[in-house]
Amino acid sequence: MQSVRHTAFIRATSILILLALPAMGLAFQARVSGILPVMQESIPSPPADRTLVYVADDKGILTPLAFEIGTTPLNVETVAKGDKRSYVELRGASSATALSSLDPHVYLFLSDEPNPKPPLIVRLNEKRGARRVSAMAQKGFKGFAVDSNEIVKPHYRVLGRVDGMIFMEIRSRGPLLHGEYAIIGTDLQRIATFRVGSTSNP
Repeated sequence: MQSVRHTAFIRATSILILLALPAMGLAFQARVSGILPVMQESIPSPPADRTLVYVADDKGILTPLAFEIGTTPLNVETVAKGDKRSYVELRGASSATALSSLDPHVYLFLSDEPNPKPPLIVRLNEKRGARRVSAMAQKGFKGFAVDSNEIVKPHYRVLGRVDGMIFMEIRSRGPLLHGEYAIIGTDLQRIATFRVGSTSNP
């Protein structure tokens, strides 16, 4: 019975995340289309390198975040034959980038296409000298989903279009706790990380 309940939990959580991502994409597309207005304020100019992820300092100057490689026991390249709960892991107990702000503003580029799906900001947990976020595979789907409890509730804002790319801002809806964070999309080879405060998660 406990195994059945655990499987049901995994399926329900995975479906919730998989349904939530298109919904965020729709809201994001609405802002792109001008349905949701962008507030008038000073915003950074789009940087020349559109492959990087940036964070702004208190003067609005953008600095690129370092990319790390994530690993997972899940086979994310094939359609899952069953539900499986696991994790995505990053080597080392802490990110090389420390931020003092509890409200970091992250900037990046996405392809200008219908219903774009921006990456997620997730909170990482320390485990045996590494950093992890819970992830799961769902039967019948390819790739992975992050546990909803470890996703930082995001606010997405489109700032402009540049040569077929969307320049956008991602920030948390509320202050972040001290600890380790990652910006995760579908590419485990390019995970931008940062930490808030001088130490990793307690």
